[in-house]
Amino acid sequence: MIHTPVSFHVQPSKVPEFESLHRALVEFMSGQPGCFEVKVHRSLRNPPEYVVYGTWESKEAWERAHQTAEFRTQFQNLPIETHTLSRASFFELAYGYKGSGGA
Repeated sequence: MIHTPVSFHVQPSKVPEFESLHRALVEFMSGQPGCFEVKVHRSLRNPPEYVVYGTWESKEAWERAHQTAEFRTQFQNLPIETHTLSRASFFELAYGYKGSGGA
């Protein structure tokens, strides 16, 4: 299993449009073979900045999903200024802890 973060900087006036289009893209990607989960995070300090965390079966599954015509078409329509998709990094879990949830 691999995890990959990708960041996006959106044109500030286009945040609602980005979220609408990106939700559809994430829904499509989450249905691709090998995708376990996709979470989208918005910056509290700079709301037009997003980080998307994907959890995939393998790097190859991630690459196959990102090479589909549907992905490319939807991605091209996003109103983004910059992104790190072409420089995506892949991580495996080294270790982790669960918090007590404030208890």
